[in-house]
Amino acid sequence: MATVAAALRLEKELQEELTCCVCLDFFNNPVLTVGCSHNFCRGCISQHCQKMKTQASCPKCRGKLDPKRLVDNRCLANIVEIFQKVKKAPGAWPRKSAHWREDPEGPGPDGHPPHLLKASAFLDVVKITELPQQIERALETIANWRKDSTELMDYVSCVKNSIAEAFHIVKTHLSDQEKMVLNVIDKEYVAAKQKRDTMNEQLTVRLDQLLELQKEVIKNTSLEEEVCIGDPIKENEVTLSVHKISSIACTVEEFKRNLVKLVVENFPAQRPIASSQNSSLETSHSSSTVSSPIDRTVPNVSSQLSQWATDVTFDFKRINHSLELSEDKRRVVVSRFPPKYDYSANRFRISQVMGSPGFSEGCHYWQVSTKDATGWAIGLAHEEIESTDKLGRTGLSWCIEWSDGRLSAWHGNQETHISQEKPLQVGVFLDIPRNCVSFYSQMDTETCLHTFEINVANTVYPTFWIFGMDVGGSLTINEIKKC
Repeated sequence: MATVAAALRLEKELQEELTCCVCLDFFNNPVLTVGCSHNFCRGCISQHCQKMKTQASCPKCRGKLDPKRLVDNRCLANIVEIFQKVKKAPGAWPRKSAHWREDPEGPGPDGHPPHLLKASAFLDVVKITELPQQIERALETIANWRKDSTELMDYVSCVKNSIAEAFHIVKTHLSDQEKMVLNVIDKEYVAAKQKRDTMNEQLTVRLDQLLELQKEVIKNTSLEEEVCIGDPIKENEVTLSVHKISSIACTVEEFKRNLVKLVVENFPAQRPIASSQNSSLETSHSSSTVSSPIDRTVPNVSSQLSQWATDVTFDFKRINHSLELSEDKRRVVVSRFPPKYDYSANRFRISQVMGSPGFSEGCHYWQVSTKDATGWAIGLAHEEIESTDKLGRTGLSWCIEWSDGRLSAWHGNQETHISQEKPLQVGVFLDIPRNCVSFYSQMDTETCLHTFEINVANTVYPTFWIFGMDVGGSLTINEIKKC
């Protein structure tokens, strides 16, 4: 009888250990708080944190709680699953009977002490046989669970210390490099300033000499035509090492780009989970966080080509996974939290997106605002372009590209330099009957930037590249009214 009572107490203790204190039910997808090592259902703790208007706190100990630092406790989830299976199994745990009182010292319903009741009143022979094994298994599971929880906490603490040490080293190195670079620039400035001060003194002395000489000339007109007043002053020696400073600045900027690229590619930020999402992005885009171009209006320059204006939009099926479109598919953005697109073998693996529709005949014109992108390419491509091919680098595409302060035309991996000025709006005119495509700058006036001769044997599509590290950078296809 004592064994049965112990088993019932054990079952109760186990159930308490495996119950979430928020929902008072078995743990569902349990997570471990890093600070205080308490366990909760992921859904329960998430809702708890959302309700907190200020700093979230642990429901158990009221300690500080960071909802972004929750660790999945798979060990606990497995224990909950095992316990639920054991509990549901017939004969796994003894159950209370109408013939048994909870008070082990009190008499039974027939006046006899409970330990004198026959075992068959609440258990059969099979249950008695399996009970010790089940108890032993439960105790072993609890011990393992507590051991694993301790090891998990130690592991997390070790990882945190290691990461903190690594970041400390990185920050120390960056701080030392920053001081060194700024010191070099300061030295260059001091050297240039000393030269300027020296030059200023020399010029002041020379001016005094010239003024004195002028006075003598006025007093004595019989002076020689040429008078030596000292060595010539070399003005070209007073220069700041602009090339050296620019080289340092470019090196730092390149380091920053590589660091951002490394962090974004290997540790992407988690996109906030929307309360409701559509199953397919190709059929509905209501969850898009990108505003439509109507929210960011760009004044259009009237074009003589607007009579051939064509309604061009971006295509979800040919967009890179790091880009996001507005609901009307006229604006593409490099997103920190891009949506999950359906798999497509044709989806670009680089920061590109294809437009629609495709063209195989006639004349067509569209216009793109580039003012919100630091690096971009606008052009045409055949549908057969590979998912890893950048615009203009093969014979299947043509484009103009703004990159590193340089505007160029690209086709077949051949670059033609155009200018150092960035056009804020670019017009594209595709003239299939004449086998050419022209790109125009839509600034104060309409200026032709470059024209390609093309052979449209197959359908070509508007295609766009945008610098993938420029988070928030965007391209917008303008709406054009036909003349």
